[in-house]
Order: sequence, then structure tokens, then C-alpha cells
Amino acid sequence: MGSQKLYSRAWKVFRDFYHQFVCPYSVQLPIPPTAIALFISYLRARKLAASTITSYLSAISYVHKMKELPDPTKTFLIQKLLTAVSKQRSPDTRLPITKPVLSQLVRSLQHTNSSAVQRTLFKAMFLTAFYGFFRIGELASKSPECGNAVVQFESLSFLSKDGCIQSLKITICHFKHNTNNRPVDIIITRDSASPFCPVQAMLEYCKVRLFSPGPLFCLHNCPVTVTQFNAQLRSCLSFCSLDSSRYKSHSFRIGAACHAADLGFSDSQIRALGRWKSDAFKLYIRNETLSAN
Repeated sequence: MGSQKLYSRAWKVFRDFYHQFVCPYSVQLPIPPTAIALFISYLRARKLAASTITSYLSAISYVHKMKELPDPTKTFLIQKLLTAVSKQRSPDTRLPITKPVLSQLVRSLQHTNSSAVQRTLFKAMFLTAFYGFFRIGELASKSPECGNAVVQFESLSFLSKDGCIQSLKITICHFKHNTNNRPVDIIITRDSASPFCPVQAMLEYCKVRLFSPGPLFCLHNCPVTVTQFNAQLRSCLSFCSLDSSRYKSHSFRIGAACHAADLGFSDSQIRALGRWKSDAFKLYIRNETLSAN
């Protein structure tokens, strides 16, 4: 009877977590290991003991066994993460900006920014950061004087098929690990399944930005700075009642990697999409995420 009560409570905690951070709909079995990993990170951030976390995972394991489904808690990555927790190592608790969270942030711009131009700008930045796997330092400058170090307007082009714009291309040369400055094309296609399409958002932004040379994302002829971007992101997170201590600008890139993993992209594909030199992106997928549609 004691185990049943514990399992019931643990499943309720997981279900509440799942609805808040993963997907507002019912929990689908089998649960992907990435969602379990994010749940462990969530419990760790709440300072639960390793033994309590293990018992919560036992409840998830029990549910899968009852349904005769593969047990996601026994996978290699979950076992390694539990070992780290038991040794008092703190997992990376930054959360991914998933597609549902991304939509919330974009909608919140209507309430957090009184300027129509700036709403269009930050909408395009949020969506580009996610769909393009961008580091924010590639889109926003450290200071107004560092505009040459970010993506330029001349690096943007739109690709058409049968007379209709289907995708956008951003050519980037200066980014981490690109020691030879070889240009790389980042292709972002339309997302008809999302309420906010990155290609359409960029088209709308270009109409208000006009076609002058310089940084792609700019305000009053000055590049958007990282400080300005982070300030807007914090305002949106606050409006959405999301924890700004766990969602950071890098959460767009983390979310993109995790979303790709959940869609079944291979390690090599994700590495190429995010322009990673190594398998460092696996740390994000291990600790953070399920990106839900």
C-alpha cells in the first residue's frame, strides 16, 4: 500500500511537470528518455534528494512495466544522469525553449513591448534563434560598436519555388570553431504546423527594417545588443510566468537541438545544423529536454 501511494504521488508530480514544461496534453507512453532527463533536472533544481528522485523514477518504470512497454528509466543516459545526481553533481538546469514555449514568448510581445516595429523585430529574432540553432552572440552584438561581428543584412536571402517563397538562407562566416572563416549556409524553411512561421516573420521584419546594409537585426540603425535582447526575453518570460533563472538566451539553441533529437535527426545531422565541432550538444539533450509539438 505504501508503494502504491508513493507511485501515485510521483506520477502526479511527473504529470504536472509534463503539462507545464513539455506538452499541455495528456502524457503519451512510452515516455522518451529525454523527457525523463528533463524531469530529473527539474527535481534536482527543486533540491530533492537523490533517493527521492530514484523513487519517482521507479514509479515511471512501474507504469511502463504494467503496460508492457520498454522502460525509459533503464536507458544508458538516464542511468548515467542518476549516477551524477547520486554523486552530488548539479546537472545543467537551464531549460530548453520548446516550440510551445516559443509560441508563448512570441505572443507575449503584444503585451511586453509597445512598439510595433520592435515587436516585429524581436519576433523575427526569437524564431530565427530557434529555427537556425543560433548563438545569440551571432545575432546580437556585445555593444553598439561591434555590429560587424554579427550576421549582416546582406547575408540574408529568400529561396522560392513555383513563385512562392519557401525558405530563407543566412550565410554566416564568423562563429565559434570556424577558424578558417569558411561561409556556411543556414537554411530555415517554412513551418506550416506552427502558429508562427520563421520565414513569414522574417519577411514581415524586412518590410519594417527596409533594405539598408548593416547588421540584420538593428534598432535605429544600431545593432541589437545582447543586453537589449536579454531584457526583452526576461520581460516575455515574466509575462508568461516562466522562470527567467532557468530560461536564458542560450535556451533557444538548446531547444533547437532537443527538438531535432525528438524528430529523429541523427547526431551528425544535429552537429551540422548547430555547427558544433564536437558532440557537446549531447549535454543539452541529456540534461534538458523534450521539445513537444
